[in-house]
Amino acid sequence: MPELPDVESFKSHFDRYALNKNIRTVTCSAPRVLQNIDIEELRNNLIEEQFTGSQRRGKFLICEMSKGDQYIVLHFGMTGNLHYTKQDTPQEGFDKHTRLKFVFDNGYELRWINMRKFGKVYLVKNPQAVDLIRELGPEPLEIAEEEFAELLTEYKNRNIKSFLMDQRVIAGIGNVYSDEILFRTRIHPGNKIREINVEPVQLLQVTQNVLKESSDLTIEDRKFDPNKWLLTHRNEDMNCPNNEEHNLVKEKVGGRSAIFCPVCQE
Repeated sequence: MPELPDVESFKSHFDRYALNKNIRTVTCSAPRVLQNIDIEELRNNLIEEQFTGSQRRGKFLICEMSKGDQYIVLHFGMTGNLHYTKQDTPQEGFDKHTRLKFVFDNGYELRWINMRKFGKVYLVKNPQAVDLIRELGPEPLEIAEEEFAELLTEYKNRNIKSFLMDQRVIAGIGNVYSDEILFRTRIHPGNKIREINVEPVQLLQVTQNVLKESSDLTIEDRKFDPNKWLLTHRNEDMNCPNNEEHNLVKEKVGGRSAIFCPVCQE
């Protein structure tokens, strides 16, 4: 599932290509992704409008409209992506899973891609009208050290991976980046928060560094250093980036799969 850094990359792509262009029409090949409106209503609300800005909240991309009193909210589900391209370009590879197109007057279109159709699209006057946004916890890149430490104390009896992934506690971190954070702090994902020896400020700094480094990569070039990132070894060679003689393992932790090094993470 796209997580905070992925959606930041989507935001950069959106801001670079989709802003301040007249929308000629909107098409949708999977009506079930539309949550509170049908395609005709969506089209009628967006034709001759423009996207004027965007913001990310957790795993959501909130797209601001020129009308000023409405927003398109995109949640990317398990397999979402964005692609700005010329109209009528053959849909090769993952583009065949385009579910929504914003077609512009300039001959280009923004494709919202969602292979498994688990994503969601909303048209709202206030993003807080989306329940999942309203219930989100603080942003990990913005949270103060004191607040983060208080959350660790409040949830001290939970395992650390579940804590990091709970969107009502901390917004935007999912399975992949929680694994990355715990690998870099050498914390076993199944450890209770009360059991870990890493100081809250250190855990927060690593969390923010991982998210910032990944967010700086673009959609077109999301390449991770195999000598540094656990992510490049997930489901591939399953070698530990710290020591290739260590094998990563995959286990269920709190009902979700976790990938970690049993030697480096205790």
